[in-house]
Amino acid sequence: MNVALNCGNCGSANLRVRTSEKIGLLTVDIIGYCNNCGSKHEIVASIKKVSTPIYQERPEVLRINKPLMKVDLNTEDLFEEK
Repeated sequence: MNVALNCGNCGSANLRVRTSEKIGLLTVDIIGYCNNCGSKHEIVASIKKVSTPIYQERPEVLRINKPLMKVDLNTEDLFEEK
């Protein structure tokens, strides 16, 4: 997994991912270390918005528990707010 963040301690762009754990379908917990100063970073990454390749926004991704391409979008109650 690539992380494009700068070190919070020294500002270096040389962070490496040591471990990553999938918390849910849309969230990952990452522990990274700076190759420059050695500081440890605990990072939580989360998908907050998804658009299809034709740039159509798909907010329903945040309400379902499967990848969008594996869901029957014709289900009546799939998008009802509860």
